[in-house]
Amino acid sequence: MKYLGSKSRIVNDILPIMLSEMEGKSAFVDAFCGGCSVIENVPSQYRRIANDNNKYLIAMWKSLTNDRCRKPPMRIERDFYCDVRDSYNKHDDRYSDGIKGWVGFMGSFNGRYFDGGYSGHNVTSTNGKSRDYISENINNTLKQIPKLKSVEWQSGNYWEMEIPDNSLIYCDIPYKDTKQYSTSKNFDYEKFYEWCKEMKNNGHIIFVSEYNMPDDFKCIWSKQITNAMHQTNTKKPIEKLFTL
Repeated sequence: MKYLGSKSRIVNDILPIMLSEMEGKSAFVDAFCGGCSVIENVPSQYRRIANDNNKYLIAMWKSLTNDRCRKPPMRIERDFYCDVRDSYNKHDDRYSDGIKGWVGFMGSFNGRYFDGGYSGHNVTSTNGKSRDYISENINNTLKQIPKLKSVEWQSGNYWEMEIPDNSLIYCDIPYKDTKQYSTSKNFDYEKFYEWCKEMKNNGHIIFVSEYNMPDDFKCIWSKQITNAMHQTNTKKPIEKLFTL
C-alpha cells in the first residue's frame, strides 16, 4: 500500500533486529501501523497487534481482513472519489468508515488520504506513458491481506492502547519537522518520549523509527534512503532505528 512514511524499503533491515528480541515476549505491537508494511512481515507465530489513530484506516484494514465483508470497489472514478471525500469532510454516514478509508487511501495522490488530490486511472505522466495509479495501489494492497489475517486491530491514541504485559512495541511516529497527515499534526513529541520511558519501566521493549531522538534513546541502526514523494524534490535522509 502506498503510504506516506512507509517502511517497505527498510523493513528487511529493521525487522530482523526487532524480532531478535521477541523471545519470551507476549506480542509484537505496532503502535502506528499505517500501511502495515512492518506488521505484515512479522511471522504469524507471534501475537500481532496493530494500532493507528486514523479510524478510517483501521476500519479499512478490518474490512479487508474479514472474510465476511464484501469485496471493496476495484474502480474509483473521480466522481465517486469526490462524493466519498465530501461524505468524509461532512462526517455523514452515506459511506461506511471502511469505504471512506479505502477510497481515501487508494484514490489519493501518494496515499495522502484526501489531502493530495485524486491520483486517477490511466494517467499520462510527463514522459508520455500512461499509468493506472489507483489500480496499482489497489493490487499492491490486496497482496498484503493474506499476511494480515491474524492481526488484532485497535484504533486510537497510542497511550490508550491495550498492550499485553511484556510486549515488544514498535513506533513509526510522525517524523519531526516533516509534512504530516491531518491526523498526525500537532503531535506531542515530549509526551511520546515520556510514554516510551513509562512503557520500558512497565517491562516492555521499545523501538522507534525516526531521524533523530533525544540522547537517552540509543540508535542501533541507520541507513540513507531516497525520499522522492515529489518528482522535483528528492531528498536523501538517514533512516534510524532507536531503542531505550
